[in-house]
Amino acid sequence: MPSCFKFSALGAVLLLTTAFASADTLTLGSWAQNGGNGGTDGGPLVVIAPPSYAYNNGLTDYTAPINPLIGTQYLPITNNSVWSFPIGNSSWVSYAQTSPESNPFVDTPNGNYFFTSTFDIGATAPGDASGSIAVLADDTVAVFLNGQLVSIPIATSYPHCADLGPTCTGDGTVIALPSGDFVSGVNTLTFQVVQAGGAEFGVDYAASISTVPEPNSLFLLGSGLIGAAGLLLRKMRA
Repeated sequence: MPSCFKFSALGAVLLLTTAFASADTLTLGSWAQNGGNGGTDGGPLVVIAPPSYAYNNGLTDYTAPINPLIGTQYLPITNNSVWSFPIGNSSWVSYAQTSPESNPFVDTPNGNYFFTSTFDIGATAPGDASGSIAVLADDTVAVFLNGQLVSIPIATSYPHCADLGPTCTGDGTVIALPSGDFVSGVNTLTFQVVQAGGAEFGVDYAASISTVPEPNSLFLLGSGLIGAAGLLLRKMRA
């Protein structure tokens, strides 16, 4: 087969690939550095220092005193009378054993504590990713996607678990993740977990992210190959 026809055929294949590019789905869930990931597509929840974009709710921002040899900890829940069972394949997570069933129990002082997890959506164009996240938290939580606030904690009262925002019972509060807040490649979820009622403390989340792979590079390559085939054919005819 002449080279021009090979170029043309390959280019056509690449162009068809971009036309039929299908969406991929990532399944995310909270998991601790000392526990298994449950098959999720994201990284573990890790403790971070208060970020510059933290939500101001009047409480002091803290960096949780995590044990560097253990990392964030998995919180076992066998009785859902105080906290619901984890959502999906996730797990309740904290900086220490702070759940209703922890023994010995670690009491968390009131304030804001910060956790983060990352996930990779690959090369995508702006607006080509979307999703939602369900969150359980004690007492409540603000959620950020790449530093953009997508949910705010309840600022008026803090019972054992906030009853108007993310709670520690039920199926979790579902929060939409705006398409415009995603970035190509690695994305970051940040959780500002608010402790205002003392005692138990923790966070659990599950998310589903849909992405459309960026077709531009394949489209350009395919167009270039077809163009090169056309030039070569003209030269051969000349």
